[in-house]
Amino acid sequence: MTKLVSETMIQTLKDQSLLIVSRLFLNLSLYDKIKDMSIKEYYGKKGEYISTHKKYFSRKQLLIDINFIEKYLKLKKKDKILDLCCGNGRHAIELAKRGYIVHGLDFSTYLLKIAKEESKKENVKIDFFKQDIHKMNLKNKYNKIFLFFSEFGLFDTEKVLKNIYKSLENDGLFMLDYDNIFRLIRKMQDIKDFEYTFDFVNQQLVEKKGKQKVNYYTPKELKQMFNMAGFKVVSFLGDYNGDRITEKSKRIIIIGRKTGCDTKEVGT
Repeated sequence: MTKLVSETMIQTLKDQSLLIVSRLFLNLSLYDKIKDMSIKEYYGKKGEYISTHKKYFSRKQLLIDINFIEKYLKLKKKDKILDLCCGNGRHAIELAKRGYIVHGLDFSTYLLKIAKEESKKENVKIDFFKQDIHKMNLKNKYNKIFLFFSEFGLFDTEKVLKNIYKSLENDGLFMLDYDNIFRLIRKMQDIKDFEYTFDFVNQQLVEKKGKQKVNYYTPKELKQMFNMAGFKVVSFLGDYNGDRITEKSKRIIIIGRKTGCDTKEVGT
C-alpha cells in the first residue's frame, strides 16, 4: 500500500464517525437521537437506521437504484450476485424478483431478520449471511458484487477491497457507490454555524468538539485503491442516471473488473 493510501486509510470503525455522516447526508433532525448510540445499536432494533433512511427507502428510489445496477453492472440471469452491506435487503429482494441469483451480506442481526421476512413475503429465495465486511469469508464466488450507498470512509479500505476481490470470479465486476468529496465541501459551505470542519490535508470530515473523523477520497485515490487491490477500473459515473462524473456530481460510482482481461476504461 502506498504512502498516499496508508495516510488516508481509516484504521478503525469509530461509532461516532457513522453518526457524523448520518447527520450530514441523511436527516439532520434525527442526529441528536442517535449521537450516543454505538454502531450496533444504530443498526439494531432500537436504532434509528430505518427511520433515518425512510425517505431513501421509497419504491421510486429503489427502482432507480435497481435499474442503474442492472444496466451498469451488465447483469445476466446466470450471474451470481452479492449485495454487500445489504441492510434490510431491499436491493437483493428486488433483483431476486427480477429473476436474478442474489445473496446478501450484513453484520446486523436485526436488519437481516427484516430482510429474511420480506424475502419470504415476496416469495423469493435469497441466502443472507451475517458477517462483518472486514472479515467476510464466503464459500461462493460471484460474478457481480455491489456496495451501494456505502459508508466507505469508515472502512479499512485495503482489507475490504481485498475481501471483495477474493470473492469475485475471474473477470467479475465490483461496483462501489460513494459520496462525492467535492459535494461534501460545497454542502458544508451552505450551512451556517456548522459543527464540523474539513481537514484538507488528510481529507477528513472532523467533528469540532468530539474530533471524530471520517475519511473522504477523490476519484484518483479510489482508482489507486482499486488498482492496488487487483481491479482494473472500467467506469466512473457521477449519478444514478449514468452521467459522467464531475466536481458537481452527487455520487462517485466506480466499477472495477477483477483482472484477467483487457477492458477499455469508460467514463473517466
